[in-house]
Amino acid sequence: MLDAERFLAETEPFSNLSVEEIKTIVDSLTVCYYKKGDIILREDQNNVKNLYIVRSGVVAVEKSGEIIEYLYEGDTFGYVSILSGEVSPYTVRAVEDTVLFLWPSKDFLKFFNKNETIREFFTKKLSKGVIIRQACPYEGISLSHHGDITLDSLELRPLIILSGNEQVVKAVQEMIARDSTYVLVQLPQGLGILTERDVLKKVVSRGLDPTKITLQAVATYPVISIDSSATLHEAILLMARHGIRKLLVTREERPFGIIEERDIILYESKNVVTLTKEIDKAKSLEDLRHLYNLSREHVLELIFQGADPERLGRYISEVNDKIMKRVAKLTLEMLGEEPLCPFSILVLGSEGRREQSLKTDQDNALVFVECREDKQKIATYFEKFSKLYIENLIQIGFPPCPGDVMISNPFWRRSLADWIQTVDNWLTNPKPENTLKIAIFFDFRTVYGDETLGREIWAFILKTIKINVAFVRFLAYDAVNFRPPLGLFKDFVVEKSGKHVGELDLKKGGIFPLVQGIRALALESGIRTQNTFDRIRELQNRNVINAEYAKDLLDAYKFILGLRFKFQAQKIKENREPDNYINPSLLSKAERSTLRDIFRFIKGFQDYLRERYNLAYL
Repeated sequence: MLDAERFLAETEPFSNLSVEEIKTIVDSLTVCYYKKGDIILREDQNNVKNLYIVRSGVVAVEKSGEIIEYLYEGDTFGYVSILSGEVSPYTVRAVEDTVLFLWPSKDFLKFFNKNETIREFFTKKLSKGVIIRQACPYEGISLSHHGDITLDSLELRPLIILSGNEQVVKAVQEMIARDSTYVLVQLPQGLGILTERDVLKKVVSRGLDPTKITLQAVATYPVISIDSSATLHEAILLMARHGIRKLLVTREERPFGIIEERDIILYESKNVVTLTKEIDKAKSLEDLRHLYNLSREHVLELIFQGADPERLGRYISEVNDKIMKRVAKLTLEMLGEEPLCPFSILVLGSEGRREQSLKTDQDNALVFVECREDKQKIATYFEKFSKLYIENLIQIGFPPCPGDVMISNPFWRRSLADWIQTVDNWLTNPKPENTLKIAIFFDFRTVYGDETLGREIWAFILKTIKINVAFVRFLAYDAVNFRPPLGLFKDFVVEKSGKHVGELDLKKGGIFPLVQGIRALALESGIRTQNTFDRIRELQNRNVINAEYAKDLLDAYKFILGLRFKFQAQKIKENREPDNYINPSLLSKAERSTLRDIFRFIKGFQDYLRERYNLAYL
């Protein structure tokens, strides 16, 4: 089973084993084929006899009839029952024709007990499954409203059309270049289609030369199509009726896009687990844009379902992190040059805090280690990398930062020594003109590359703040400068003219004072974490604030973020640009009353900061 050896050598956790260990595992494997719809494991099944490794295809993990997640090539299942000795907690079903490697449970347990790599991997996997289900209760959502979703509203895959006179080899090259499983073929009678399976069955298996066979000789005609005004439910039925995996979508009888079976699977399971797996496997910016848009659709659904704002922020950031990591790898591949020295990409601001909203732009920085190579050569390399990286993010859908806080700007692209010097200047000589830079940068975390670089900067920050406490007063002073928008008679203070007439800025008057004030308290206390919710909880743990006050801060921040999500989602639904403004007249009576109370609480928090840091004399 040479294929099994190669496959395991490229698949975690087996890729960390020796050649001899992999051969031992392969010797005990069996191969099983399951047709689409076959049940592999049943819920409450006793005595699970194998660990299952997905070699190809897709399986769905179900609980009480609801799909929890999809598993793809390289994923494993069955270990929950083997390790716990209990019945299977899930039903596992083949979503498409699937090939599995079966590793007998007795052999798996031998490896588990004696091999630290295997033991650590599956122990973490077991615990992570519990954590995910507790932290993200919305991940098992199964969208049953296919009849309400039109194909017009989905992100369809773009068309790839070749002339029927082209050779098959041209189609193969195009499929590889575009990471596609098909090409459409322009025939005299209309559009046909050639899939990768067609190439194998009609060309390779017959020993034909793909450089001499034309597409029109092997393309399938006609292509089954559906109008873009049709629903997703109708598309699924049509694909099932014809037994096809790809469907041409037309608009006004013209080819418009392609929807594939995997797109439907992904749409039905737009949770962080499935999306991040697909992101890791994405081979093009086009694929990443598709996944980015799917994640945005899912967030909108979750907002309208009343999902927890803290979890929403973490969800958005988790998906964005994965996309940025993948973009960094693709950018390096596009450059075709290896980095000249260790480097890392930092995310700043709300992304750094994992508190992203639907108004997402880029805030990032780059840090690299100076080495003996020519400095100009290093600078030129990272300039090329940074510009291409930002262009790629924009192409996927991340808007550029209006303030140019991006690695394409030389200010945000420095060596480690230069960053430490810059941070030192900010800490020892705080100036009003650096306020925005400090507020954005001091929530940074590493999203790609050498994490030790970010840790060195953070260690320097915390060490310096202990010596230079005046800097924390500067942060706290900034937190009290923006007053909550409440008038003398407790009415909301709204914009009187302009684009946002009748609205108030929730970020300026509510979010920023809380975030900046909590940031000041956390840095003073030497707290390394960036997330505002986590900072509040840690401040309570260290007795900086009491439990009741911590709860009030958490509730206030969560309520304000929830309002922002709600209004941003509504604006997107109305084809308007999401922002940080809300119209208080559109709130319910209870929401208006709560928001007034929270603004009054924030004023009290600002008074607390004034007193704690003696800001009346600053």
